[in-house]
Amino acid sequence: MISLRNLLRRGTIFSVVIALVALMAACSTPAESGDDGGNAGGGTAAVTDGAVALSAASLEFDASTIQAPAGEAFTITFTNDDTAPHNVAIYTEEGGDEIVVGDVIDGGATSEVEVPALDAGEYFFVCDIHPEMTGSVVVEG
Repeated sequence: MISLRNLLRRGTIFSVVIALVALMAACSTPAESGDDGGNAGGGTAAVTDGAVALSAASLEFDASTIQAPAGEAFTITFTNDDTAPHNVAIYTEEGGDEIVVGDVIDGGATSEVEVPALDAGEYFFVCDIHPEMTGSVVVEG
């Protein structure tokens, strides 16, 4: 025979299990549209007049794509709005050859990264310290 005490104990365990399942479901909810998981903005930053701004906060870049014209050098003004140090580096592809590697800067700092003229195509950018922070440089023209 099941006692009231056992039922209450089972009820408590059941409540805890339900709470944990709900918490796990909240943590594994699919990303919202436009959120790519590694980039808070998830949008595009376009090079204008040879310059583009990019920032980092909460271990994410504010844009997942930098759009640039082919055959024209440009400058990335990189601002670290995070507490962790970051940099921005561009490679031919993930794991590919280095094109340019910016200085590692602490939170609150800004640096400029001079990017040489690139041929049309798609390139890879990343924070070398936090490899989950990534994006694409799309060069058109």
